[in-house]
Amino acid sequence: MTVLDLLEANDIVQSPYARYTVLNLIGRGGMGAVYRVQRADDKSIWALKEMRPPPDVPPEEVAENRKLFNQEADLLQKLNHPNLPLIADHFENDGRPVLVMEFIPGQTLEDRLHEANAPLLEQQVIAYGVQLCRVLNYLHMQQPPIIFRDLKPSNIILTPDNVLKLIDFGVARTYKVRKSKDTVAMGSAGYAPPEQYGKGQTNARSDIYALGATLLHLLTNLPPVPLQPPQPGSISKFNPSVDAQTERVIIKAMALERDQRYASCAEMEQALHSCLDVPYVDPTTRTAAPPSRPPSAPPPQTPPKAQVAAPPPPVPPPSLPPPVQPAPPPVKEESLPCQHCGRFNKSKARFCSGCGSPMAGPPAARLMIRSPRNTWEMKLERLPFRIGRRDPRRNHYPELDLAEHDRGIASRNHATIQREGDFYTVTDLGSTNGTMLNGIIISPLIPQRLQQGDRIKVGEVEIEFHWNKS
Repeated sequence: MTVLDLLEANDIVQSPYARYTVLNLIGRGGMGAVYRVQRADDKSIWALKEMRPPPDVPPEEVAENRKLFNQEADLLQKLNHPNLPLIADHFENDGRPVLVMEFIPGQTLEDRLHEANAPLLEQQVIAYGVQLCRVLNYLHMQQPPIIFRDLKPSNIILTPDNVLKLIDFGVARTYKVRKSKDTVAMGSAGYAPPEQYGKGQTNARSDIYALGATLLHLLTNLPPVPLQPPQPGSISKFNPSVDAQTERVIIKAMALERDQRYASCAEMEQALHSCLDVPYVDPTTRTAAPPSRPPSAPPPQTPPKAQVAAPPPPVPPPSLPPPVQPAPPPVKEESLPCQHCGRFNKSKARFCSGCGSPMAGPPAARLMIRSPRNTWEMKLERLPFRIGRRDPRRNHYPELDLAEHDRGIASRNHATIQREGDFYTVTDLGSTNGTMLNGIIISPLIPQRLQQGDRIKVGEVEIEFHWNKS
């Protein structure tokens, strides 16, 4: 297949209502690519998905992919949910369909599994399942219902806020009453139920099967075998921390007979809640709203009103000349250099106008640290900010050394605080005794977004996060 002729950095893509500057390539496939772009009118960052098939692809295949591409755009434009990407624009550029959607930082759950190289923690996977139940239920409650049809770890992005986002609606479809089977059988082997292999029409319970298969993959780090639901004890064999009750939820979700699965995602969500050790906390409530959409249509043109001649201004008496107003002194706007390319930007700029890299932004955050021995304050001036115990033999000296404060509970490489654009995150580095955020132990190797006043606890040491953005 011929190599795609991709867009390059600083290329301009113009829609009828907005202009986008390409910053960098995010990913590519056989039929197109996804770029990180900046919208000119408000400098916000978005993801631009462009269909650009190679010239040697058969026309019928191009037509089918264009249909799926536009179907994804049409579906997402009608939806509004915190677990779905926001759509900003949909248009054609040089005859190619383009979709501009919310830029989602993070990694897919598939990449998360590869990074961990091990099954994920049971309680974390159950919490993921609750999020997925809620967004799937939202889709199923549309009129007509929307069936996702391709739920799997590679189509789910985990953000630094622990929020899941469904991506790739190319094979989603609306449920058609009185239809015996789908027009086209699509999906991914292992995650697709029997009816999705051309044997019937997919409905909400088809997505429930795929959700069960996705949770199975996350808990075992093994992709599901096509049309082979797990048996009692088979999940805990690979992950001893999985409770028998959690196993039963997945086994029921993946029943080959559709009527034996959960009747709805709402019902499955309730079953997952009963498997949690602590009450569920919805991470979407802590997520800031994405940038506002550009206008979907040009503003209406108001016909000009008839011009009425205004009376001439009064002429001051000759003896009293009009006062001369002194010109205001010029305002000098502060500017900041980009740490990556050196270009100067406005002081409030979030991203460099030259290379698109995050700007230094507001002053560094600070930490209030309390231990059984002392209380002190530190600034996050050097990043990444490492938390742990020193090891002189390995020349290891973390920025926050807890060797004399936590009675040996902290690991040498325990956790780290990092700047991610315009926010900070804390990540447990696979420590022996774990890291707590606001009283809840966090999953290792998954960055957790920090908010003003958050409390990080390592052993007996409490670290309070403070950051004034203004």
